[in-house]
Amino acid sequence: MNLTRRGRFLLLGLPTLAALAFLLLGAMMLATSLLNQAQASSAEAPGVEAQVITVGAGDTLWSVANAVESEERTQVLIGQIAELNDLSSSELTPGQELFVPVD
Repeated sequence: MNLTRRGRFLLLGLPTLAALAFLLLGAMMLATSLLNQAQASSAEAPGVEAQVITVGAGDTLWSVANAVESEERTQVLIGQIAELNDLSSSELTPGQELFVPVD
């Protein structure tokens, strides 16, 4: 069976080009993922001054935010504490260390 130039390109060239594009896309996604992990590993948000507090038994985000000496409203402080510590829920465990913003 003799293939024309166009036939060889369709049979061999296009799958090769598609595989190379797929590998390049995968490499770019991997590199981006590694860069994001490196940035996310910093201890606190840049430009935010914070202190570390240890959660006690019965503490809630509300009680922690109320204990902070700040002119900021408690609800705003709760949001800042959750963001600083990358909290996905409001549940705290005794002994947990939290970054709390300082004025």
